[in-house]
Amino acid sequence: MNADPIYYIDYVELHIEGLTRGRELHNAFIMVLQEEKSGRILPVLIEQEEYHTLLAALRDHDYTPSKLMNQLAHRVGMVPVGVRIQRPKQGRTQALIDFALVNEIVSMAVPVAEAAVAALETHTSLWMLRETFERQMATPAPKDAVALPLSAMTGKLLEEALQAAVEEDNFELARVLRDELLKRTDAP
Repeated sequence: MNADPIYYIDYVELHIEGLTRGRELHNAFIMVLQEEKSGRILPVLIEQEEYHTLLAALRDHDYTPSKLMNQLAHRVGMVPVGVRIQRPKQGRTQALIDFALVNEIVSMAVPVAEAAVAALETHTSLWMLRETFERQMATPAPKDAVALPLSAMTGKLLEEALQAAVEEDNFELARVLRDELLKRTDAP
């Protein structure tokens, strides 16, 4: 069942283009999404375990992480219609799996990779709020690379990037990374 286009009117439709790992930040595991209409690429940082889960789903069609959830949803009459990827916060990206239930949409919050596996299994689309997508696309990336916004980076990756920036004498970048780390430690 396809999602009602009205429900996703302020969203961009995405599909999974693939997976990659960081070249400079070796602990960066990235799900690469592509916008359906323009072909623009959106990197989404995921955990190493999520990377391997998605890899199994893409390569071997192993949907184990979402199979039980989708079976239970089906038993109570809920039909998956789409996945909404949320704005990253503190290095974590969450998603909402939307289900149609009678005449309403019911959403369940899950980690982004789990939601992506569910979308693969049920052949539903991935969506991101247009404003969030455009904000993340504003992060400039060098040719043949992807750029992650600071909000999408975990503390561990920020520390790794800070160390690399200092080693490369890139003190402006080091200051920005340090400030982001300090901001996170001061947050409630």
